Amino acid sequence: MKEFLKQNWFVAVIALFFIGISIYYAYDQNKDNLPNKVVDGKDVVFSVDDTNFTADELYDELYKTYGKSELFLKFYMGVIDANVEETEELKSQINNAVTQTVSYYTNYYGYGLDYLNQLAKYYYGYPDFPSYVEYQIKAEKLYSGYIKEHAQEYVTEEFIAKHSPRVISYCLIKFDDPKNPTAEETSRLNTAQQAWTNEYSVEKFAEFAMKYSEDASTAGDGGLLGYVDDNSSLVDAFLKAALDLEEGQVSEWIFDENYGYFLIKCDSKNYENYATDPNFLSTVLTDNANLANEIVWKYAQGANITFVDDSVKEYIMQQLNVDKDGE
Repeated sequence: MKEFLKQNWFVAVIALFFIGISIYYAYDQNKDNLPNKVVDGKDVVFSVDDTNFTADELYDELYKTYGKSELFLKFYMGVIDANVEETEELKSQINNAVTQTVSYYTNYYGYGLDYLNQLAKYYYGYPDFPSYVEYQIKAEKLYSGYIKEHAQEYVTEEFIAKHSPRVISYCLIKFDDPKNPTAEETSRLNTAQQAWTNEYSVEKFAEFAMKYSEDASTAGDGGLLGYVDDNSSLVDAFLKAALDLEEGQVSEWIFDENYGYFLIKCDSKNYENYATDPNFLSTVLTDNANLANEIVWKYAQGANITFVDDSVKEYIMQQLNVDKDGE
């Protein structure tokens, strides 16, 4: 549920994936059926590993219909496909993300898959919402892999001092109207407070959250929320308490006038424990405005890309905001 968050996954990944990119994309579903090497004298504009893009296909069919943005998208998604292995685990992650997001929008806004398909297609150029989600997650894999390899460059003392990154868990005792609690709600809170004081230790916080937390989305996982930093869109009282904690500490019971009472634990401040979290990734990419594009270009250079037309290469580099010094 995690409804005390002031944002949702769908909004977060939109912001993440389109950092530094200001054009609309229209990626068709034929990437696996493109022609092989030069055929019937047609020039290959560029190739990514074993996938080739001919001038006839791109210019005659795509450029006239969509403009250069389609050309860029072909390149962009080709790089991601060439560098991100589509494992069964990744497929499952994508399917779960689609299911959860559709469920969220249906339950809270009344918008189902049809609405999300339209949003993905007409605002972002994807054939449907599942395709959109697929490439958000693949892009996260690409970016996080690079950042992990260069952690010393990005997870610096300055970064830690500025953002206070950490992994957080919590227990929520939820009130319908926190300012006017019922006797039953007050009794539930008292029971949880007494249990925490008398029966549980910091080391058993996960067990406590599993038994007493009334947030079904995190209780089953020991109350684990995940990565939190100064950019996290959490209710103010929760965020302040979470950022004040040292590793292994548990807060006092924190009152919020919209949700009830939170008990918060700082599980870890160790980079290794949040290295792959999308919210950590978002903070790094926000701090380094063009990093996402630079990562794409770096991986493109290792993907056996050949440009026959220099103007195409120049256009791609302009859209990525990279120059020849970065080749």
